[in-house]
Amino acid sequence: MTKNIMDRVRSTPRPDWPVADKEQNGIGSFIGLYGGEHIAATEFVIGATLVQYGCTASDILIGLFIGNFLAVLCFTFFCAKIATDTRLTLYSYLGRVFGNKLQKVYNIVLGLGLAALAAAGISISGTAVRRVFNVPIQLNWYPTSIKFVLIVIAIGTVITLIVAKGFEGVSKFATTCVPWMIGLFFVGLLITLPQLIEATGGGGIHSPSDFLNLLNMHVWNGESETGQNLGVFHVIGFAWTCNLAWHIGLNDMPMLRYAKNYKYGYASAVGMYIGHFCAWIIAGVFGATAAIILNTPLTLLDPGEVTFTLLGYTGLVAVIIAGWTTANPTIYRIVLSFNVVFNKISQKSMTYIIGVIITIAACFPYVQKADAILVYLGMAVEGAGVICITEHFIFPKIGYTRYWNEYKKQDVNWAAAAAWGISIIFSFALVLTGIIHRNLILLPAFVLTMVLYLVFAGMAGAKEKYVEEEKEEDEYRTELQKYANEMHQDDIPFTVTGIAKILKIAAFVILGVFLICGILCGMGRVDLEIYKILSLILSLAYFGCNGTALVISLKKTTIA
Repeated sequence: MTKNIMDRVRSTPRPDWPVADKEQNGIGSFIGLYGGEHIAATEFVIGATLVQYGCTASDILIGLFIGNFLAVLCFTFFCAKIATDTRLTLYSYLGRVFGNKLQKVYNIVLGLGLAALAAAGISISGTAVRRVFNVPIQLNWYPTSIKFVLIVIAIGTVITLIVAKGFEGVSKFATTCVPWMIGLFFVGLLITLPQLIEATGGGGIHSPSDFLNLLNMHVWNGESETGQNLGVFHVIGFAWTCNLAWHIGLNDMPMLRYAKNYKYGYASAVGMYIGHFCAWIIAGVFGATAAIILNTPLTLLDPGEVTFTLLGYTGLVAVIIAGWTTANPTIYRIVLSFNVVFNKISQKSMTYIIGVIITIAACFPYVQKADAILVYLGMAVEGAGVICITEHFIFPKIGYTRYWNEYKKQDVNWAAAAAWGISIIFSFALVLTGIIHRNLILLPAFVLTMVLYLVFAGMAGAKEKYVEEEKEEDEYRTELQKYANEMHQDDIPFTVTGIAKILKIAAFVILGVFLICGILCGMGRVDLEIYKILSLILSLAYFGCNGTALVISLKKTTIA
């Protein structure tokens, strides 16, 4: 080992370090993260959007099942595999593949897109709080009430402070919220269906076919206020494309690099099926039912109004919590992205800067169009992910050299720049001209980008061998991993003991009571108005106990 390599190791910025062995997390953290992030604010918006697709219930059920299955496979075999192989953030990994200058361009593009998504989460939470203070629904692209602006600023401030705790704080906060959110959607469906039946004068539900008929008649009846008439393939495409930026686009690498095994990528199924499959369907039922009860087009309602109509103040708590669990990990990703570009700014300072910018954006209700933000963000970054997937998995099989651009010491991988640029032009041109629906662009863009990069990279130097460069880089990476491990030897692991453990047990007992009472309400044995009050009290007690336990436990944790 040469002195130059150790000097290089010590001068490596913290964001470029691989995850230390002690930093690796068990599968529970990822179940919490995927549950928290994908049972979130966007689910309320997307569920309502699916009602406007003009599909049948069968199209929705089949399409969401298949599309989310494809997403889980991509999370596991693309994103999680590369993340655990390298232990790097996507941004550090892109530096090796794209070159430093092109990587920074990517980081800025991605950061801006993610900022819009985080702003959506905060703004959607604001729709719940605005209902408490009787602030009018914000129907314009700009805010029409100073009270709404103040509400959004307050929510954005709290979320920013949570994210400043880093990965540990974000993941544990999500873990705290997940059980309650799952219970809320389950109970919400049970107490909403009787309201839908009463409002429409329909019969009861005695079998799965009765449930499907109810959905076909009053939720997904093949008609839409917006004039859309989409089919099962559009639903499959949306479910698969919705998180395109995270699985094929590899933007869950910053999280999944902490996994002990790439198979932890299967934890994404919690988010895809409990969140995207179940929560979207339930949110669709919520939206359709509220629109019927209020005799108002769904396009003129927001998540706060929908959930308050059906679930009372507990529904508003759900929207607020869902907004938090959308914005938390998203802001964390933005901070990691921008820290690579502006590496002289500390992670905590960057968190505060990003938090302010996103909170300002969240004041504008237009950012609540989460479905469009997700798809267009995916279209913008898919090509970059495909290039990394091609280099990581395909290159070794055809005799090309991984990281060839790094070995050539080029700041810009022009082969990647060309392939990525063409893929963006291709995708947006076809979608914006109406040649192909945006939900169906994923596969054509994937194939085109892969073929282009194989051709361009082969011409630019990927076919060549870099024996000495590879040997030196392997030695550097080995020493950097050892160095990262040494810097975390004194870390205190996150544990829940003593009073914190008692509080967590109490929280889950309260959650059990919440669920039992909800089931009884759905069966007609507990009055709906009484349950709305009782569920709010139980929910606040749950978060009081679980939140206090989390704070106590985090105070015992030291992060080097």
